[in-house]
Amino acid sequence: MNVPKYDFLICPEQYDQEQIARRYDNRAGFDLVSYREVGLPVYKITVQALTQIRKPIPPIEEYVLKAIHAGLSSEQDIAGFLGLELSILREAMIELRLSENIDLIAPEDSAMQVWKLTKKGERTLREAQIIVPEERSFTINFDGLLRYVRWYGRLERNLLSPKYLRQQGMIEIPPFPAKPPELSDIKLTDVDKIISQAEKERKKTRSRSREQDILALKAIERRQRFFQPALALIYKAKDSNEVQVAFAIDGRLSSEHEQAFARANAAKKLRILENLKDSEFKTLAEDILGREFVAQAPLVEVENIKEKVTSVRDTIKTTRQSLEQTQTDHEKRELKQQLQAANQEIEQLQAQLNAVPIRWLEVYEHRPLLEQALRDSQERLLIISPWIRANATNEWLIQQLEKLLKRGVKVFIGYGLGEDDNQKTRDKKAEKAIKKLEQQYDNFCLKRLGDTHAKILISDSKFAIVTSFNWLSFKGDPNRTFRDERGTLVSDLPKIQELFDKEMERFELEVRA
Repeated sequence: MNVPKYDFLICPEQYDQEQIARRYDNRAGFDLVSYREVGLPVYKITVQALTQIRKPIPPIEEYVLKAIHAGLSSEQDIAGFLGLELSILREAMIELRLSENIDLIAPEDSAMQVWKLTKKGERTLREAQIIVPEERSFTINFDGLLRYVRWYGRLERNLLSPKYLRQQGMIEIPPFPAKPPELSDIKLTDVDKIISQAEKERKKTRSRSREQDILALKAIERRQRFFQPALALIYKAKDSNEVQVAFAIDGRLSSEHEQAFARANAAKKLRILENLKDSEFKTLAEDILGREFVAQAPLVEVENIKEKVTSVRDTIKTTRQSLEQTQTDHEKRELKQQLQAANQEIEQLQAQLNAVPIRWLEVYEHRPLLEQALRDSQERLLIISPWIRANATNEWLIQQLEKLLKRGVKVFIGYGLGEDDNQKTRDKKAEKAIKKLEQQYDNFCLKRLGDTHAKILISDSKFAIVTSFNWLSFKGDPNRTFRDERGTLVSDLPKIQELFDKEMERFELEVRA
C-alpha cells in the first residue's frame, strides 16, 4: 500500500503556508498543532504635527543675504546694488527678518542701526536654505500589538481592511490593550524616524524633496483599523498544557509580535488551549478508529523516520545549491551522485512510513494528501467535510473531481454541520458547481449529512485519514478558531475498509469498492 508522496499542485498561497509551517516545525519540547491565516492589528493614524521645513531659499532673498554679507547695510544701497525696486527689496527683507536671518544692529562706534546677518542668517547663507515652522498632517501606522509606530515599507500595500479580513475568513487578532492609540502613546522620536524614512523613499523617485524636522505632535485627526496578514503558528508543549503562539510575517518569524502576544496573555484571553482540547486529534482518532487500534501507533519509530527525512531534505537543498555554484565537471558529477543517493534514501524512508499501519499527520501534510487523492484515486474517493467554501473548493478541485468521475472513479462527498448561515455568494457558487457534477455523473454521491465533526478522507485502499482539518474549507470557516489540526493516517487495509463501510451507512448505501 503506497501512501503518495507530497506534490504541491495548486493554490500558491496555501503552498507557501505549508512550506512556512514545515520550516518552523522545530520548536524544542513543543508540537506544531495548528496554523491559521490571521490579521495583526494596525491603526493607520493621521496626526497633526508642528514641523520645521527646510525650503530652498528664494533667489532674491539669497542675493540680499549675500549683499549684506558683502558689507552693504542700507536698503537703498542693497536695492541699488541688486537693481531692484525698493518695494520688492523690502518684501524680501521683511521675510528675512521674520525668519530671523537678518536684524538691525547698531555698531559699537555708531548710534545708527544697520542691517546685519544674524548667526542663523550666516548659516542660512552657507546652506542656501531657509527654515520656517509649518503645521502639517502625516499618516503613520501604529502596531496594535507592539503599541508603537512602525515603518512597514513595501509591506504597507498588504494591509487589509476589516471587511476583507472577514470575507477571507481570516482570524482577527485583537489589539492589546483593546483601546485605540492616543497621542500620549505616540513617541515624537518614532514619528520623526518614520517621516525621515518616508523622505528617503521619496528621494529615490524625485529629484528634489523637502527636508523637515518634527517639532511637536498636536493632535490625532483620524484613526482607521487595518490588519497586517500573517501566519499564526500554534505550538503545544509535549508534556504540559503550555501554549506558544508565533507569527510569520512575509515568511519570517517576528519575535517582537510573539513576545507582545505572550506578555498580553492573549492565548488565554482567546481561549486557544480550550479550543485545542476540544479538537484533540488523538481523542478523535480513538472515537472513530477504536482505542486499541490507535494504541498501535509506533510514535518513536515514526518520529525517527521523520527526523531522518528532514535531515536528508536539508542535505538535498544544500547539494543543489552547491551544484548551481560549482564550475568543474568533476565536482558536478560528484554532486549529482550525492543527489541521486539522497533521493533514493528519501524513497526508502517513505517506504518505511508507508509500511506503518497508523501514524500521526502533521498539520501541513493534509492539503498535499488531498491533492494527491484528487489526482490519483483509481476506484473510490470519499470526503467528509462540514463546509464547502470557495477558497478551498476552487476551480482546480472541481476540475479534478470531474476528471475522476470521467474515469469512472466513485466519489462520495458528505458535508453539512447544522445551518450554514455564513455562506457567501461565491461559496454558494462552489456548492452549486459540485451539485452540478452530481447531476451529470451517476458515480457521484453528494449528501448533506448535518453532522460532520470528524473529517475523513479515503483514497482507494491506499490510505484513510481521520482529522479535524476541513478538507473543503481550509479557509473561511464560520467558526474561526485555532483547532488541533493534526490527523491520523491509516494504511491498514482492513481498517480502511471498515471505516469506508461505516461511512457508507451514513450515505444509506451498500457500496463495496
